Amino acid sequence: MKVQTKITLLLLAVVAIFMAGLWAFRAFDQQKFRQIRTNRLVEAKRAFEAFLAKDGEPLETLADYDTTWDAMVQAIRSRNLRWLDENVSHESLQAYKAHAAWIYSPDRTLLYSRNAIPVDPELDKAEAEKRSTIKPPDLPLPPEAFDELFAKQATAHFFIKVGDEWMEIRGATVHGSKDYARQTPQQGFFFVGRFWNKPTLEEMALFSNTNLSLVFGREPPREIVEDGLTAFTKILPGWDGQTVAYLLIRNEMPVVRLLNRSNERLIISLFVFALVLLLLIYWSVVRWVSHPLRRIMETLKRNDPKPIERLCWDHSEFGEMARTSKKFFEQRDNLVREMEERRVTEEALRKSEEELRHSQKMEAVGRLAGGVAHDFNNLLTAIIGYAELIATRTSSNSLAKQNAELIRKAGEQAAALTRQLLAFSRKQILQPKVIDLNALVLEMERLLRRVIGERFDLQSHPDAENGRVKADPSQLEQVVLNLGVNARDAMPRGGKLIIRTENVRLDRKTAPQIAASLAPGDYVMLSVTDTGAGMDEETKSHIFEPFFTTKGPGKGTGLGLATVYGIVRQTGGGISVESEPGKGSIFRIYLPQESGPVDLSRTPLTPIEKSDNFETVLVVEDEDIVRELVCEVLEDQGYNVLCARDGIEALNMAEDFDGPIHLLVTDVIMPHMNGHELAGKLSQLRPDMKILYVSGYSDHEIGDHGLLDPHYELLQKPFTPQTLARKIREVIREGQYAATAK
Repeated sequence: MKVQTKITLLLLAVVAIFMAGLWAFRAFDQQKFRQIRTNRLVEAKRAFEAFLAKDGEPLETLADYDTTWDAMVQAIRSRNLRWLDENVSHESLQAYKAHAAWIYSPDRTLLYSRNAIPVDPELDKAEAEKRSTIKPPDLPLPPEAFDELFAKQATAHFFIKVGDEWMEIRGATVHGSKDYARQTPQQGFFFVGRFWNKPTLEEMALFSNTNLSLVFGREPPREIVEDGLTAFTKILPGWDGQTVAYLLIRNEMPVVRLLNRSNERLIISLFVFALVLLLLIYWSVVRWVSHPLRRIMETLKRNDPKPIERLCWDHSEFGEMARTSKKFFEQRDNLVREMEERRVTEEALRKSEEELRHSQKMEAVGRLAGGVAHDFNNLLTAIIGYAELIATRTSSNSLAKQNAELIRKAGEQAAALTRQLLAFSRKQILQPKVIDLNALVLEMERLLRRVIGERFDLQSHPDAENGRVKADPSQLEQVVLNLGVNARDAMPRGGKLIIRTENVRLDRKTAPQIAASLAPGDYVMLSVTDTGAGMDEETKSHIFEPFFTTKGPGKGTGLGLATVYGIVRQTGGGISVESEPGKGSIFRIYLPQESGPVDLSRTPLTPIEKSDNFETVLVVEDEDIVRELVCEVLEDQGYNVLCARDGIEALNMAEDFDGPIHLLVTDVIMPHMNGHELAGKLSQLRPDMKILYVSGYSDHEIGDHGLLDPHYELLQKPFTPQTLARKIREVIREGQYAATAK
């Protein structure tokens, strides 16, 4: 459980205990107030009953006093209304708070009634006397009411509606003066009453310090004892004992209400105080404990010291923890950085060692291939050249011409094989220029469709914004073609082939993983993706080795991917492969990105024609068969040809020849004196002579023999008579003089 959760639960427990105490205090206080209110209700009822008894005492006295009077008995018997009018006067009734009086004879018939309603003092005397003589309404009592009222007692007390208002009625049977106990038969009935109207109730409320109101209905009003208010009822019975109305008595005690509200405000204040205190403590815990802990935990979980940057300036214990954690992360970062640098270095070293071993292997094979290619090139030059001469010197339909063409095609196939041998060993002669790789991919799409067939979905995506690279376009075309053919062979049942270009940036970590020689920077990536069978790790480790193939016997030379590897590395790029069995393969080629303009120039084809100037050409070639071919071709073109088998013989011929020598055609690598040394010496004798080098070796091997001038003219063996004649014509017209070849 988190510390913040524990502290929060502790605070909640404290608040819960505090609230329980408040609730207990409130319950005890409420119980005390309920007891006080109950006592108050009992006291209020007792006090009001006493008040009613006291307030109704005059009326009761009047009913009781005037009904044990011999004169009253005689007046009823004699029906002496005058006596009754004089003795039951308006003033006497008002003295006993009576508003009316009724006297009945023993036979229950009304004998006399008197009105005693107070008269407005502002009225004149005549009007006042007139109103005082108005008879009150008869009591609405049925005959049986008399028997029921006085069956068990001589007096009666009930409420009845007289006219439009309710009256309190006091009644008694009439007896002689000596029959105070009312044991003799009644001599009549005497009733007095007072109206319980608004003025009467207000007067009673004033004296009783209550609020009074009449409530009619079967159900009594609810008694209330709350918040300084006491409300209870008094039943008002009718003549038959049934309830006819309720008197609602409300007694308010503002002091009790104020005291109760004061207690409630105190409890609310304590609750608010506890809540504010809880929030303050919670905020303090969150601010000074939870937030720092959360930042430290977040830092540890994310392995990132950023969340505790501000906490490091704190002078509390958490600040010290944050500073210690930051130091730990700094030390960890330094350690990780050192480990990463060591890993990158070890990876680069491992890559370099692998490349070194591969280079040594390729170098050994390359020396063999280069030597074989040089000898092959000399032989192929003669084979292709003489086959073309035979074809040009025989009729078009002759068998000899057809055989010569077959010999020439076989020679060209052998020449292509030697070029592949030179390519994978990175010993071929390149002619790099700035090209647009996007355009090259689009141009190769049509050729690839013809090569791979219709069973494959070929998609080209030249997505690189800057696809400019510096490379030999013919060699890159060979790369795309070889990768396309390799993908085709990996998908015998058809599939999808995607060629894409992208701009990528390699950093100091990723560049050595591709090739140890790659430097960090911007590259154009050419990727070739297929949906073929894929390769396992063992196969991937050998795919760039020459003569390695997974095809059956007679189905491949094993030079396709080795050629791709050699061209890419000789161009200054790198290559990687991603493949798994059943998931296809992705070949990615990384070439340095160029910012210069695309070189759209093309080498013009010089038409082959016999020279009209009869230029003199000095041919130096140590291979007899090649020298004889070159001399024969040039003589056919009309040149004056001087043929020498080595440099020493060539120097002697140049010294002995009286005319100008316009062009030196020399092999680069010869015994006794190489071509560059020969050109240097002849430049002193013939400064106006131009130079064309011929070689079956690569440009690297030529450089090793001293031919380092990047502006030299070089014709690569094997070549055809047409190629030779065209190159001779081009150099004579535009080539450099011998004086510049020093």
